[in-house]
Amino acid sequence: MKVVHVEAGARLHFGFLDLNGSLGRMFGGIGMGIDEPKVSLDVCRSDTLQAKGPDFERALEYAQRFLDRFDIKDRAFINIASAVPSHVGLGSGTRMALAVGKALAVLFGIDLSIKELAVVMGRSRRSSVGAVTFERGGFVLDGGHKKGPKGDFPPLLFHSLLPTEWTFVVAVPMSLKGASGAEEEEKFKALSIHEELSSKVCRLTLMKLLPSIVERDVAAFGEAITEIQDLVGSCFSSLQGGKFHSALSQRIACLMKGEGALGIGQSSWGPAVYGITADPAKAQAVCGRLKDSFGEETLILTASCAQDGANVCVRED
Repeated sequence: MKVVHVEAGARLHFGFLDLNGSLGRMFGGIGMGIDEPKVSLDVCRSDTLQAKGPDFERALEYAQRFLDRFDIKDRAFINIASAVPSHVGLGSGTRMALAVGKALAVLFGIDLSIKELAVVMGRSRRSSVGAVTFERGGFVLDGGHKKGPKGDFPPLLFHSLLPTEWTFVVAVPMSLKGASGAEEEEKFKALSIHEELSSKVCRLTLMKLLPSIVERDVAAFGEAITEIQDLVGSCFSSLQGGKFHSALSQRIACLMKGEGALGIGQSSWGPAVYGITADPAKAQAVCGRLKDSFGEETLILTASCAQDGANVCVRED
């Protein structure tokens, strides 16, 4: 029996270049793939469409979407070993959608580019960070899309792998959930952003963030990410009650900074926050302090930049 295995790490989303849109384009995602946490699943043919494991209901929805799109009458069984925590800002929906879609495409012999797969699975309508990092890992900057009905896959402007020693401390308050689905759409519609703020984010990205990556300057990278977080957080402050998702997320991020993290921020809508350190030893020290203060209510882990995309392999059982 043919079994397709797919495994991919989560992603961090650092913010958007332009939420004003006066130049005729919107968004422009900034983010990166990380090696933990991850989705890991196996898919094989079955008499009926079934799934088991964490987040199995969403996996079934994505599988049905794929099968309907290509009018595939055969069914499949999805065995999920692990999933990215859902609705916390780590890109769980895109990761599960693309993992399921990729596995089914390989299983049924359908050749799709990452752009085609994302469109089929209904992803990347606002940012292509999730799709590009699924395929290639690394740090990603995309060009957003033209104003009007969404549908264009945001073009890739910049991609680079970050040094593996740059270690990210990721903390997720598990009792909280970030915006998603219809709620997320309504919040984006409610945004009203002055172009001056978008100009500042673009300047920081072009003249500080990207050079820090090319020059492998982790301190400058952390500073740029923190400044971008501050600006982007102010865009959403009226919708989330502050620059962070919650007071808890902000306290965690501030503790990271106080313990020596070179940069801090919130991933997407949160509540996940992250701190940037220069090496694993420093990251473990920060983790220890976080666990002392927030360990009972918070998932705390370390992650590095994903050095490649999803691991896809086929075996015979």
